[in-house]
Amino acid sequence: MIRLHCLHAHPSNQSYIEDVFGDTDIELHHTVDSSFIERAAQDPDFTPHKQQTYAINKLLKEHEADIILLTCTQYITALGDHQHHFKQPIVSIDEPLFALICQRKGPLQLVFSNPDTVEGTMERLESYAKGHGKQIDAEVMVMEGVFHLCLNGDLHAYEEQIKNQLRRCMKKGGDICVMQLSMVQAAQQMIEETGVSIIHPLSSLKQYVLQTISALKKE
Repeated sequence: MIRLHCLHAHPSNQSYIEDVFGDTDIELHHTVDSSFIERAAQDPDFTPHKQQTYAINKLLKEHEADIILLTCTQYITALGDHQHHFKQPIVSIDEPLFALICQRKGPLQLVFSNPDTVEGTMERLESYAKGHGKQIDAEVMVMEGVFHLCLNGDLHAYEEQIKNQLRRCMKKGGDICVMQLSMVQAAQQMIEETGVSIIHPLSSLKQYVLQTISALKKE
């Protein structure tokens, strides 16, 4: 059985992954490290280099994993291109999301609820698009002053704020993509409520991970 170890910044993300892989024979293990994003936001001495060292050392402890899934975009940014340190494949949750974004032809609204993730995510998205010969027509929408609701566990208020933002995006027209896993519940509710398609980090994650597993078994 394949052991998929998931590293989260918030415990609420565990249920998303459980739902996605619940009908597979993948053995899931979860680690929640809330202190990382708290330090990144509050500790000026926690420099990008220290964040990278922290992330690498944390992931090296996941030695029993066959595959590692990172659901925290700040962890992904900190790790950078240092995946060669690890014997297992490391799947960043936004990799399959980037692939979907690059398939879009028209204008796209990319919605963030955590401003601290925007710069690193957009740098990786632009690098991904360039590497695949794609052009992105995207407008970045950053929600200010709401992510603390998620961190404090007030998920209902957090999701209501996101849904309000998504309604505004729908009035503008064009495709919409929420860029963080914590936004998926609100996005799914809006899809059910309006019938409007919204791209999110779980849209193609299962397929992507299963393809990674298939390649791993062939080695």
